[in-house]
Amino acid sequence: MSEQLPAWSDKFETGIKVIDRDHKTLFEEIGNLTDALVRDQSAAEIEQAIICLETYVMEHFKREETFMIQAGYPGTEEHLRTHRAMQRRVRCLRDIYRKGDERIDPVKLGRFLNRWLSGHIMKTDMDYVPYLRGEKDDRIPDQTARLNDVSVRVPENKRDIVERFVGILISDDPLAKELSSLVEAFEERLDEKEMTDARKLFCQE
Repeated sequence: MSEQLPAWSDKFETGIKVIDRDHKTLFEEIGNLTDALVRDQSAAEIEQAIICLETYVMEHFKREETFMIQAGYPGTEEHLRTHRAMQRRVRCLRDIYRKGDERIDPVKLGRFLNRWLSGHIMKTDMDYVPYLRGEKDDRIPDQTARLNDVSVRVPENKRDIVERFVGILISDDPLAKELSSLVEAFEERLDEKEMTDARKLFCQE
């Protein structure tokens, strides 16, 4: 690969054991995936490596988000958005591979993962560390009330509209079916855009 994936080292440590253990495992899962692609291993082995990465990304993000919320980290909402974006990217990678229409380029994938590992851990994650250690005074004391679980965590300023939206969707009103159709159409368009973007990031020309 023309762009070497970074190796786990002390510079990536946050000093928070559970987070560092998660990050180290992420390095391993990403290494397993890129190795499987470079070595041109079987389709089953490559897909399993992608699934392992996807599963661990979700588990790690959930743990990290819980810590940020409990610590009152003011940047939690923005951090959650970066997590959702990465989850969508990994899901697209899985779907592209399963369809088999295009070949994943290990160099492109390595470049993306390299930038994400270095940028996300070294900058985005390090920003919350002082809050988890209790070293900052500008924490938000009731973060749990501001970020509410639906099937994803919802910012406080979106909670009302989400609850009203769900109320409409589950009602018996005929217009609810029309709204459901609009949501499904929008999701299809969004999925198409995300897949197009992911192909540019991950696939051979």
